[in-house]
Amino acid sequence: MISLLHIIKRIFPLLLWLGIPFLGYCTTINATMKKVDIVVVGGGTSGTMATIQAARMGVNTLLIEETSWLGGMLTSAGVSATDGNNNLPSGLWGEFRDSLATHYGGFKSLETGWVSNNMFEPSVGDDILKNMVHHEKHAIVWFRSRVIALHRDKEGVWDLTVSKNGIIKHIQASILIDCTELGDIAKACGVKYDIGMDARGKTGERMAPTNSNDIVQDLTYVAILKDYGKGVDKTIPKPKGYNPSSFYCCCKSATCLEKSSMQHVFTCDSMMSYGKLPNNKYMINWPTEGNDFYLNLIDETPAERVIELKRAKQFTLSFVYYLQTE
Repeated sequence: MISLLHIIKRIFPLLLWLGIPFLGYCTTINATMKKVDIVVVGGGTSGTMATIQAARMGVNTLLIEETSWLGGMLTSAGVSATDGNNNLPSGLWGEFRDSLATHYGGFKSLETGWVSNNMFEPSVGDDILKNMVHHEKHAIVWFRSRVIALHRDKEGVWDLTVSKNGIIKHIQASILIDCTELGDIAKACGVKYDIGMDARGKTGERMAPTNSNDIVQDLTYVAILKDYGKGVDKTIPKPKGYNPSSFYCCCKSATCLEKSSMQHVFTCDSMMSYGKLPNNKYMINWPTEGNDFYLNLIDETPAERVIELKRAKQFTLSFVYYLQTE
């Protein structure tokens, strides 16, 4: 029988490769306590794959996810176009990609846009990931759940208080893996972190700023649109505070008057085909005067994040209205 310690040693490199903070482990636990071996917090791609891999190695694993979806950015956030080398379809990624090809009738059916060779509808990706997890007898998923308190005792055992559909649950585990989007579990455990760009004097990099800052990459509140064909009006109500000038140079048009911008702007057809998905759907995730929106959510409270994300959503709705009407 494979020992838990042996499994930990094998899965640890995988977690590092996935970019998952690893918060420690313990190999001895009071057998009378209700427990699992591993708790993974966050059901994005990394969290889902870590759960599947651990379960396949015979480890009882609980995945805690706040939403009703698996896949995070790849599915529920709408970015259903994968980057990377398309000639390396190995491991769990290969299984996922094969399932997409089976669903849509071949790998060529996934090449609908030009940003990626693997384009799919977000709900299809969610279904595939759920099916992969469902077939693992050592994997359990708690949807609509979040960790509200955690503690590691002197024995190295993690005690977690979880709200599951509004009901308080208590769980214990040997290993706790943070797969949250913003590292919230690691932060709650007191793990140190840096945000933004380091100062030039610290890194010695010529391109670094003179002073450090907390600037992070722009967020994009992605929308998935469907083309219903000519003669069908699906125009959304004009969003509050709508300002079309924010999007004048999203593609080449009569409204884009800046010559400097025109040199770097795609045609409108190219912009729309960038994220074209199967079944006449479109991923609206456009960086050039599109729906990129600057937010830094890392140190915000959950309530503050909700407010900020509403601003990003409103900006995307304005971009959608612009695409529909202009």
